[in-house]
Amino acid sequence: MSTIVTIPIISRQLGVTELTEREAGRIRTALTCESHRLVEIIGALINIHKKDYNDTRAVREKFRHMRVELQKKNGDYALICTGVPRDCLYDGEHVIEQSVEQVSSAMRDIVFPPAPKNGLGTSEERSAYVKKFVEHSGMLYRGERGLVVFTWGGHRVSREEYDFAKVLAYWLGLFMPDMENITGCGDGIMKAPFKGVQVAYGKQRTFKRFGMRDYIGFTEQGILAAEAPNELVNRLVVFPTIEQRMEAFIRASHRGRAHPGGPGTIEEIMTMLALLSNPENQNIPFSFEMVEETGGVYFKELDEYLRICFKDALDGLYDVFCCEPQTYARHVAETTRKLPMRYLWNDDFHFEERLQTPFEVSFESMEALDLSRNQEACSLLINLRRFFSAVVHLSVKDPDMLDSWGDERPLIRGDRDILRATDDLVKKLERQGRIHPEKKYATPYRVA
Repeated sequence: MSTIVTIPIISRQLGVTELTEREAGRIRTALTCESHRLVEIIGALINIHKKDYNDTRAVREKFRHMRVELQKKNGDYALICTGVPRDCLYDGEHVIEQSVEQVSSAMRDIVFPPAPKNGLGTSEERSAYVKKFVEHSGMLYRGERGLVVFTWGGHRVSREEYDFAKVLAYWLGLFMPDMENITGCGDGIMKAPFKGVQVAYGKQRTFKRFGMRDYIGFTEQGILAAEAPNELVNRLVVFPTIEQRMEAFIRASHRGRAHPGGPGTIEEIMTMLALLSNPENQNIPFSFEMVEETGGVYFKELDEYLRICFKDALDGLYDVFCCEPQTYARHVAETTRKLPMRYLWNDDFHFEERLQTPFEVSFESMEALDLSRNQEACSLLINLRRFFSAVVHLSVKDPDMLDSWGDERPLIRGDRDILRATDDLVKKLERQGRIHPEKKYATPYRVA
C-alpha cells in the first residue's frame, strides 16, 4: 500500500531566509536529474527501516513507484511525494520531524553546494573548499566549542559491540559534558555514540550549562541511500566525495577513535594513518585510538596486520585500547587537557593531493594498485585505502558494476605477504558479517 506525503522545505536548513522561485526551479531540475539520485535519497531519508537494506538497489526497488514534485502552498514550498510505501512511515501517514530536516540538509548540499573560490587545482584549494562546504552547512558558525571527537566504526556490528560503543560514549559524556560527536551518521557504531551521550547529557544538565548539543553526521552522496542517517543526527552534511568527507572528519575534530567495523572502517583508518605518517604532520598533536571491549581481538589482529605491512614504520601514530568504557573515558579526559583546544577547524594538517583526489573505481584502476613494500609508508597506506574503498564501492555503493564484470575479478598485485595478509583480513571481515551479506559482493578482487 502507498500514500501521499508532504515534506516541507525548511529554508533555514538551505541557508536562506526565504525560498525564491529561482531556487525552487533549481530543485525541480535536480529532482529530474538522474545523477543527483534525489528521489532515491529522499526515500532513504524518510524510511524508518534503514538497517534492513544492504545496498542502494534495495532502496531503489522499494521506492521505485514514488514520485516527487515541488509545489507552493500557502506561500511555502513543499515536496509532494506520491506512491510512498506506508511501511516506511512511523504511523503509515507521516514522516518523523528529524527526517524532514535531513531532507532539506541533503537538498542544500546536493542542489546548492558552494562554488570553489579559485578552483580545485592544488591541495590548498581543495582543503579550502572542504572548509567552505562545512561552513555552508552552518556548522562552523558557533565559534568555540568544547571537545569535538570523530568516531568511526561499522554499519553492521554485533549487539555487544554496539552496546560497548554506547556505554563508552555515556562515560565520555559524564566526564566531559561539553563534548560533541561526529560520526558517519548511519546505524551501528555511527549511532551508538549519540545514544550514549544523550543519557549523560541529561544527567549532567548539559543544556543549561552549554546550550544545545550538536549530533553531527558526515556522509557522502554516493553512500547516502545505502547508509542513511539515523534519526538522532541534527547536523547533517552530505559531501560530494568520500575524500572530502574524510578530510572534514579530521579537520573538524580535536581527536578521533575507531571501533570495529568493515572495509569502510579500514579505509578510514588507512586515511588517518596516511595523514599522520606524512612528515609535514609529525609535530601536530592529534590523538587517534582504536577501541574495543576487554578481551576483544579485532584491533589486536589489525595491529598485527599493520605490522606485517609496515613493520615499525607506524609506531606512535595510534594506540589500541581493550578496556572498560570508564577506563578509556578517564584516559580521554586526562589527555584532552594537553591538546590545543581552539576553534573547530584544524587548518594545520597538510593533506596531499593523493588523499584528496577521488579514486575512480574500475576494473583497470584496481589492477593498477600497488600493494608492494617498495614505496614510502604513506604511499602504501594510500593504496591500501584505495583498495578498501573499492571493496566498499562494489559491495555497497555500486554493486551493479561488480555484476557487469560477470565472473571476472581485477587482479591485485604487490608483495606476497602483504597480499596474503590483506586477503585474509577481507575474508575475516566477510566471516564476521561486516561486508555485504551476499558472498559474491564480499571479495570483488583476486590476488596474485
